[in-house]
This record gives sequence, C-alpha cells and structure tokens, in this order.
Amino acid sequence: MYISIERNNRGALEIEVNALNKLIQNTILMRSNSDLNNVENIEVLTDLYHDNLLYVLIKIDLKNKAQMLEENQINKIVEEIIIKTLSIKPKNIAIAYKR
Repeated sequence: MYISIERNNRGALEIEVNALNKLIQNTILMRSNSDLNNVENIEVLTDLYHDNLLYVLIKIDLKNKAQMLEENQINKIVEEIIIKTLSIKPKNIAIAYKR
C-alpha cells in the first residue's frame, strides 16, 4: 500500500488521510496483544496541522463494556508505526470507548 506524502509550498506535510487511518487501524488489529474478541469496531481519525503536528483519535466499540483494552500498548504500537511511516512523532494519541 502506498501513502501519498507531499510537502506544500509552506513546507507542511500533506497526507492521504484515509490511507493513514487504515494503516493505523490494521496495525492495531494485527499487533495488539489485547483481547480483540471483545472489540466490535475500531475507527481512527487523524488530524495533521500546519506545523506537522499529528493528532490521532482511536474510537473503540466494545461488546462487553466492563472489559477495557491495554491502552499503553495501543499507544506504543500506533506511535511506532507513525514514526516508521512518516518520521513524525504524534503530538497526541487518544483512545475513546463508544457506548
């Protein structure tokens, strides 16, 4: 899979957001050691601002609301894949659970 990454005339990165979101989503599903049988759906939203500030929001819909996932591990996996792909450290990675 290719992700188009370009710099605009101000030097800010422009990324195909849907490809980046899918990359993060699939990475979580493939590399997480958490119990993913409890996960019904994962949705990823990313925002890249003009100073190459990247914010990531991961929305997780759980089947059993009482059992949560290991958020530290998910943060580590997402940060690692973004640094490898874009050479940018994300400013913030947030995980939200849907009801």
